[in-house]
Amino acid sequence: MRRRFFSAAACCTLVLFLAGCGFKDGTYSAQFKSYDSLGYKDCLTITVTDGVITDAQFDGVNETGGLKSEDEAYANRMRPLCGTDPAAIRQYYSEALVGLEDPKDLEVDGVSGATVSAQHFEALWQTLQAPMKKGETAPVVAEDIPEFLPSASNSE
Repeated sequence: MRRRFFSAAACCTLVLFLAGCGFKDGTYSAQFKSYDSLGYKDCLTITVTDGVITDAQFDGVNETGGLKSEDEAYANRMRPLCGTDPAAIRQYYSEALVGLEDPKDLEVDGVSGATVSAQHFEALWQTLQAPMKKGETAPVVAEDIPEFLPSASNSE
């Protein structure tokens, strides 16, 4: 009898512990403190419903609220130099998060030609994990990452 009680107690404790490992419902956002040299500040917004990421948006925003993924002039400069553009980068990283229940399950590769975006995505993702586990939905301002822009391309 005593053994069953301890087994049941251990199972309950494990279930409660594992339930605490996931995400709390809410909408979470993080962005960098400053605009980069091209006038954008990357941001990540994630919506969690029933402990699962149901929507994610990774993009850059300029001072007037314009999105990097919708800036055709920016994309036209970037495509020939990097082989990709902000809209493709946004889609790749945003889709990688949808359906995720545990931060350890995220598997993404960097997007070829978008090293800076990959670093920014990873930094913002790491910044949001603690608030998402605690249910703290206040927007978070992330510390800036030193810019690494190849002087020849100045594309990202």
